[in-house]
Amino acid sequence: MATTTTSQIEPRAALAAIALMGVAAFLLLVGNAGAGALVAGAVLGTVGLYAALRWPLDSLFGLFVLLVPFDNLLNTGSFGTLTKLLGVIAGAFLLFWVVRRRRFSLASTPVQVLCALVAWMLASCLWAIDQKAALQMVPTYAGLMLLYAVLTMVPISRPQFRMLLFLVVVGGVCAAAYGANLFYHDPSFAQEALTMRRLVIQVGDYHIDPNHFSDALLFPVAIVAMWALRARRFFTRVLCLAALGLMVVAILLSGSREGLTAIGVIAAYYLWRSPYRIRLAAGIAVVLVVVGSVQTSVFLRFSTALQTGGSGRTSIWAVAIEAAKHRFLQGYGIGNFTEAFDIYYLGVRQPYPYGWDGPAHNLILHYLVELGIVGVVLIAAFFVAQFRSLRDIDSTSEFYDYRIVLEASLLAILVVSMTIDLFQYKYAWVVFAMLALLRNVAAAQQSAAMRPAKSAIISDLSARFKTSSLPLLPSSRSAVLSSNES
Repeated sequence: MATTTTSQIEPRAALAAIALMGVAAFLLLVGNAGAGALVAGAVLGTVGLYAALRWPLDSLFGLFVLLVPFDNLLNTGSFGTLTKLLGVIAGAFLLFWVVRRRRFSLASTPVQVLCALVAWMLASCLWAIDQKAALQMVPTYAGLMLLYAVLTMVPISRPQFRMLLFLVVVGGVCAAAYGANLFYHDPSFAQEALTMRRLVIQVGDYHIDPNHFSDALLFPVAIVAMWALRARRFFTRVLCLAALGLMVVAILLSGSREGLTAIGVIAAYYLWRSPYRIRLAAGIAVVLVVVGSVQTSVFLRFSTALQTGGSGRTSIWAVAIEAAKHRFLQGYGIGNFTEAFDIYYLGVRQPYPYGWDGPAHNLILHYLVELGIVGVVLIAAFFVAQFRSLRDIDSTSEFYDYRIVLEASLLAILVVSMTIDLFQYKYAWVVFAMLALLRNVAAAQQSAAMRPAKSAIISDLSARFKTSSLPLLPSSRSAVLSSNES
């Protein structure tokens, strides 16, 4: 019977701790909770605190990636979203864990690039048009980059990595199911044709932009697609295909052209790098059938893209290019794109007017305006360093399939970033973080395989070598052994 290892027990214990923290929060937040409920909540909260100290990666970061698809709905007020709070707490606990075990290091190339980028962002506050807006944006970027930097220093096992991937998929499937249910059962859509409306998830005063909703599902789609390709059991493959179909349908309902395009990028990369090309071709045919059978506005939006200038994006980009000409080197300061946009808005012809305070809708132009060419070069260097960091995982490695998943997801994020602002969104940084963690788990397995042999084994091999080198004749052998002993 196979034994359960410590590396397999810890992720399960962390998941149980996540559930206990949820129960504790529920008991403490119930209005009519009595003394017994408060005591139980305090006890369970203590257990959750122990889990956060003992397994910060599994419990805190695991809960973070699970909730990222619902980020904008989990607003806590002036502090921001619940995922932001979880990210800060997870970063603090992981940093404490890293420092306590003396694993703090800035040797990673992507981390070094991010350090230079943060320094340039801080410097841009000095010449920003609106310094208050610039200073408000710096903590957002710094928090995401700090969490990523700490994760590059954290060792991780195979069960832990797979558990985090599982949580990413669970979050994506739950978001897709919630969105699809809302789309087909929301009474406010009753008078609108399916081919005209887009899925906009809204709860109270908070909502999720359709494009960001679809982009947050791209990483789960890439994971589930690979699981379906490599699954050996029929039931597992059917389950993965069902989850994949649900998320693809949700992306279609969102009407996001960039999301559907990114799925094509993932499929093309899998066809190029994956060894499962025959299975993948059959899967693509099934997905195309699903895409063609779902009534959605995405095809209408593709057909009118040239007529609307990409929903006004081309006019925004024209203003951004004009603004960048005047501060090409240093930009207008982090968080100051709309301020620079408004300065040159009336000076540029607007075939498809978007209006004042237009968002960039493009990663390159966004940071070319805010941080100048220096900032764009640093961001490009970060993406390149991320992509190149997995080159040591070759086709013989057990993690090669996951390398393909992360590289395809990174390319998909880069593609959609050409039509939307996402560098400050958490779903993009989940991809970056999981890429760093894959690098860590692969490096740990490689170092374990290259450990030197034990001294007892070396002694035994040495003795065998000495014996095999003795003469064949018994008399000569005895004489050599006697001389060695003397």
